[in-house]
Amino acid sequence: MKKVNRFVRGGFVQYFDSEQFVEIAESIKEKKQETRGIWFSTVGNIDFEKMTDIDSFQEYFKGVIQKVKEYHFNTVVFQVRPSNDAFYQSELNPWSRFITGEEGKNPGFDFLAWFIAEAKKEQIDVHAWINPYRISTTKMSDQGLNKMSYLETLSEKNFARLHPECVIETELSKLILDPASEAVQAFVSDTALEIARNYDVKAIHIDDYFYPYEAIIDPDEEAKRECLNPDLSLADFRRENVSKLMKQISDKLKTLPKKVEFGISPFGIYRTNSVQFEKNGKVGGWEKGSNNHYSCYQGYEGLYADVLLWMQKGWIDYVVPQVYFELDQFVQKENEPLLERVKYADLVDWWTWACKETKMKLYIGQGLYRYSKEGNWSNPEEIINQLKYNETKDNIAGVVMFTYRNLVKEDIPALVEARKLLKEVWTKPVLPR
Repeated sequence: MKKVNRFVRGGFVQYFDSEQFVEIAESIKEKKQETRGIWFSTVGNIDFEKMTDIDSFQEYFKGVIQKVKEYHFNTVVFQVRPSNDAFYQSELNPWSRFITGEEGKNPGFDFLAWFIAEAKKEQIDVHAWINPYRISTTKMSDQGLNKMSYLETLSEKNFARLHPECVIETELSKLILDPASEAVQAFVSDTALEIARNYDVKAIHIDDYFYPYEAIIDPDEEAKRECLNPDLSLADFRRENVSKLMKQISDKLKTLPKKVEFGISPFGIYRTNSVQFEKNGKVGGWEKGSNNHYSCYQGYEGLYADVLLWMQKGWIDYVVPQVYFELDQFVQKENEPLLERVKYADLVDWWTWACKETKMKLYIGQGLYRYSKEGNWSNPEEIINQLKYNETKDNIAGVVMFTYRNLVKEDIPALVEARKLLKEVWTKPVLPR
């Protein structure tokens, strides 16, 4: 074990609000079995370009699989439903516009079936990553559209266009399916079941986009709460809506004659334990929360995602918290004191505790995309040191890194060097867990 050098500030890394030093393993041991995942993002064509012809499109994705293999990853968490659409043959959702540029247009082959077959040749597992609620990805107002005119741009098969009563707007002029709607809960869970039934995927996977990061605009929400569960606060009502969907997906997957896992990659901070004292008394703080600054965004309150409940109930099979923070995270603004808010080690400690308590399989989500030309993320060893910190825990079954394009980008020197270091510690293929 060794202490971690601070890359920017000098000295050694400490835990949040503590004089205790963070210690990491001297090296990373090769394992016989460990999930090494990479997210592949399709929304907005983040990790690929639209198809111009089938042959070149398939050649690109064969290259993706070879690049994944080159770095000894063994799992691709592929975004197959980025925006109420499909990268697979579906009776429920239209073909994605991110494939051809036109929603509902058949690309000429079943992409997901083809990709899974190609990945299997290289012993790479595929998890089907779906976004449950998102409809639009850009501001309608920027296009001169309102809710109804935007829905008319969608495929006639799109659930949102067929059921505008199930669609609500956000303050950023975007559309989502209404999490409170029983019809939405049934539709999204049926979508998950359709994928799991028809494709040889290891898991159905949902990321952190539940209620959106921005506020929603739903004049009828209070009436819905009064009708469906008047005893709950609005925040608890929202959490219950999301939890109902998670349970429905879990229950439906369990009806299959084969095992398809159900995984969640929540925002890295579930709830924080720190407290702010104001004139009116104590603000925030949950005694079992993670050790972070009270001002941190929290998935439980911000996204209304009670992932710990889902773990306790056994509705999911694994969790991949998005711990996209550096070991020595801090903010320094001009004429203001330095502020530490959240650090990698504190979050990993909390998630390892939570997963031991609930006997939940744990992978750590790591932010390969965070590399930059300045600050702590200009240190090529940041991700490697995080992996070495993971070595100090006995119940971390692997990692998933965001996102694929960061395996091929060449414009950030620290990222290029970090990839070389990753090859030095992952020297041979291993089986996923």
